[in-house]
Amino acid sequence: MRVVDAMVDWMEAANVDHYFGYAGGAMWPLMDALIEAPQIEGIQAKHESHAVHMADIYYRVTGRIAPVFVTKGPGLMNTAGAMATAMHDPAAVLLIAGAGSTHLYGKGGMQEMYYKGHEDAVNVFRPITKGSWLIQRPDTAIDIINHAYKVALSGRPGPVFVQVPFDIQLAEVFGQAESPFTRISTSRRRADREAVERTATLLLAAERPVLMAGGGCQRSPGSAAALGRLLKLLPMPFVTTLTAKGIVPESHQLSLGPVGRSGTDAAAQTTRHADVLVAVGARFSDNNTSNWRNGLVYSVPQTKIIQVNIEDEEIGRNYPVEIGIVADAEAFLTDLADEIERRGPAKGVAAWNDQAQEWKAQWKEKIQPVITCPTDPIHPGRLAYEVGEAVKRHNGRLFCDIGDVVQYAEAYMEIDKPDAWHISPGMAEMGWASSGVLGAVAADPSRPAIALTGDGAFNMTSQVLASAVEYQLPAVWVILNNHEFGIERKGSMTAFGRQHPWARFVRKDTGEPYNPDYTKLAEAYGARGTRVTTAEGLSVALDEALTSGQPWVIDVDIDLTIPTYFTAGVDRAYPNQWAKSYPMYSTYSLNDPDA
Repeated sequence: MRVVDAMVDWMEAANVDHYFGYAGGAMWPLMDALIEAPQIEGIQAKHESHAVHMADIYYRVTGRIAPVFVTKGPGLMNTAGAMATAMHDPAAVLLIAGAGSTHLYGKGGMQEMYYKGHEDAVNVFRPITKGSWLIQRPDTAIDIINHAYKVALSGRPGPVFVQVPFDIQLAEVFGQAESPFTRISTSRRRADREAVERTATLLLAAERPVLMAGGGCQRSPGSAAALGRLLKLLPMPFVTTLTAKGIVPESHQLSLGPVGRSGTDAAAQTTRHADVLVAVGARFSDNNTSNWRNGLVYSVPQTKIIQVNIEDEEIGRNYPVEIGIVADAEAFLTDLADEIERRGPAKGVAAWNDQAQEWKAQWKEKIQPVITCPTDPIHPGRLAYEVGEAVKRHNGRLFCDIGDVVQYAEAYMEIDKPDAWHISPGMAEMGWASSGVLGAVAADPSRPAIALTGDGAFNMTSQVLASAVEYQLPAVWVILNNHEFGIERKGSMTAFGRQHPWARFVRKDTGEPYNPDYTKLAEAYGARGTRVTTAEGLSVALDEALTSGQPWVIDVDIDLTIPTYFTAGVDRAYPNQWAKSYPMYSTYSLNDPDA
């Protein structure tokens, strides 16, 4: 058989149901072989980056890999940003690209990246993947793909890249494709007993403990149940990072919502005053810490941090830790709960819980006028809240794009299912949700999927509607239409008191705000579309779209006078004076405090 036939056999052995990608000459042999496997559904995006985003979200929804196939040269390069996104907010993606025939290496033929060495694409992808390989022998192709598959799924998941030259794709090989499952570890990394016991001792002695779940909990099956059990055994305030929003229902009495730059006031008040913080699956990013400025979100070293992460290098990266633990989130939470239970009923921290509940009540009172705001156009905070309620009503999934939309969704949307909220804020690539949402619908058509996006991000990716109609994938796009990059305009005005013309979308000839008519655009692609101009009309439009079984665009005018939301006492300040120390946690400063 040909190598490409063996690759298709491998896909069947790996229980692959879907693949994504874009046609191209360097992949003709593999595309020919895939004709013989119609049971594996191939979904062609309208841009290579969209295909990677779809596979990224497919993995987040299923925990399984759907390969991405693209051609060489510019088609392959179009995936770089999306692969970096999957690396930063870890998602297991297997990207397989074609290459020119080995006979032509180094000759500088069409689309060969020969500038620093023959067929050198693997070196472009090394910094943005967990592994990158160029297949050199036909008889090693399946072994290399199996190894790449293992690397993608092991430890902290991430993207991998394999390039297969044209002539190697067509070479004859003999044997049987081996399933990747025979090469993958099925055990979970557990903390040693001493670390668990020390954590339990510190936690039980704490007067103001806080439990925080990060994105690692979202990626660790069973973490939601393990978190719930631990909170029953030892009731204490519970917060999440942005990526773990909703892993314990945000309606749960002990849940204070997400903590960080645009989290809830109650969550930040609690983490500021904690004496012990158990952070599971969290890496303390800039969003979560407000650029590591001490005392705004966390007070270090007054707060003792117990950090648990599957990756050793993330532990202690940004804050000193009292206990640093390398472990899978669910495994650690289960072991810790077992240890707490073994020691008998915990004395609890009733007064501390009461204080946290007081902060929570103040927060609820503060946002009530926002989430019920009757003004037209709609307050973006109410929009986020209404979308969250629709996700609850229809058992849907929400994919939040990048931009000002995040600032409202993080704080004002209430999520009550561990798999209902998805975001990719690490690399923060605009269009991740708008284009990748189809991966969720392909993976699980039984649950509606919403991409909540700004007009800026949707304008980058609107051709995704063609894929949605072509493959009958009924995603719903909710567009915050403000004719601008809202976060850019507001941020530049705050920092410099003025804005560049690029911050807003304006017609040069008339000076009027400009955007395409998104409802007509949707209809041109064959989807449905509706424009919402009133606060009361949004929930009706959401219900209609989510029950229609069709791709649908909801274009929502929003109130332009509303400022970007930040947690009380927090802003988006960046270091801007090289010769002056930035007030973040650090053991050294350029400024003498006694001078």
